[in-house]
Amino acid sequence: MSNGRAGLARVLGRFDLTLFLIAALVNLNSVPVVAGIGPAALLFWALGFFLFFVPATVAVLELSHRDPEEGGIYRWTKTAFGDFHGFLSGWAYWTNNIFYVPTLLLYMIAFATFIGGESTAGIGDNQAVVVPLALVLLWVITALNILGLGVSKWIQNIGAIGTFLTAALIFGIGFGSMKLHGMANEISVGAVTAQLGDWRTLALLSVVCLNYVGVELGSIIGDELKHPRRDIPRAAVVAGLATFLLYFMTTFSLQAAIPAGEIGIIDGILQGVKHVVSELDVAWLLPPIALLMTFNAAGNTSAWLSGSARIPFVVGLDRYLPAALGKVHPRYHTPHVALIVQGIASSVFILVNSVGASVQEVYMILLQTTIILQLIPYLYMFGSLVAIRRRAERELGEAGYFRRAAVCYAAAVVGGLMTLAGILFAFLPPAGVEDVLGFEIKTVVGSLGLMLPALLIFRWRARKARAGAMLPKPVELVE
Repeated sequence: MSNGRAGLARVLGRFDLTLFLIAALVNLNSVPVVAGIGPAALLFWALGFFLFFVPATVAVLELSHRDPEEGGIYRWTKTAFGDFHGFLSGWAYWTNNIFYVPTLLLYMIAFATFIGGESTAGIGDNQAVVVPLALVLLWVITALNILGLGVSKWIQNIGAIGTFLTAALIFGIGFGSMKLHGMANEISVGAVTAQLGDWRTLALLSVVCLNYVGVELGSIIGDELKHPRRDIPRAAVVAGLATFLLYFMTTFSLQAAIPAGEIGIIDGILQGVKHVVSELDVAWLLPPIALLMTFNAAGNTSAWLSGSARIPFVVGLDRYLPAALGKVHPRYHTPHVALIVQGIASSVFILVNSVGASVQEVYMILLQTTIILQLIPYLYMFGSLVAIRRRAERELGEAGYFRRAAVCYAAAVVGGLMTLAGILFAFLPPAGVEDVLGFEIKTVVGSLGLMLPALLIFRWRARKARAGAMLPKPVELVE
């Protein structure tokens, strides 16, 4: 087993990486949020794939070909625009996932309550059970990741396989409902264009973009891949196509079985499945689907926890965060300190979010800002694609992964505009919000409140570097 440049063990092959990306990309419980708008949801998944995911994949293929080392999107931004912008990009990526990982844990628990039927149905509403269980699951997954991706990869692998099986079962249920009752929603050009007249419908494009985020994770764990330059492109293409098909197929199935107005009030995908299987008299299918959905959420959680923890690890190596974050476990060759810090931060969020209704309302606003935080690094990535490609051609006179620079520039423009639109749409108040001004103020304050510490920390660490109290450059690590 060889070690990566930072002393990390190279344990993932192409098959494992492909399943890792699928586990990270596909969150089936987000499908009802988009499907609830009606037939236009199918168009949105297609637009998100071609205008956001495909350009992002072009950026990842080009940039990982030039720099496949651990850190990915943080390293590319730093190379293109300097340490300050690299730090901001990495900070936004990391802090967003501090909130996102606990959400996935709650999904996992909610899915698991359907496995036991009526006997476990009330567990999801009991905070005295949910909070300790979420903390236990968080630290079990963290511990498995500390043991290494060679161990934790099985969570992602099982999660991805569970996702495929879940989608297949839901498709079968939707097809059965369609044969019995006909299509629950009219899917036609007229039906789609009628929905696009409501400007609030466009706000869901930001949700679609968020659900296509994750293809860059292969590069973030670059030093833990056996053959990063060879495997990242192939895994990204396969995972991307699979992700689009899974989202599209599952959305179509819900559209076939449930009127769009009812999808909008469904509390998660399993509530919709429960409604349909009861009508079809196949209620026995619900527990196995719930089990598979639990696997999907577990894989999703593990992939994002392990991937996002690599950002503070690499920033710790660069000494703009405490150097301890850049430590590698002497036995397991994993960024154990960064993983533990990630676990502590998410644990604090879980505990604070459970205190009371008023605190929960505050954190719901913070959760809405995660779309903005997640898409900020993507803006940087598309900008880095142009800057790094132009610099390489000018200084080195060489092409990269793509022979034609126009491919990279077109991807940067299309993907950048779609990302910017996703950020702007995130500020649109969802239907039902009466205090629009209050919503906007809280969203802006929430976003700035999470980014302001990054500015202060960077200035403080940079000042210490200039004073000679810390190394001004990353430590050179010998392979």
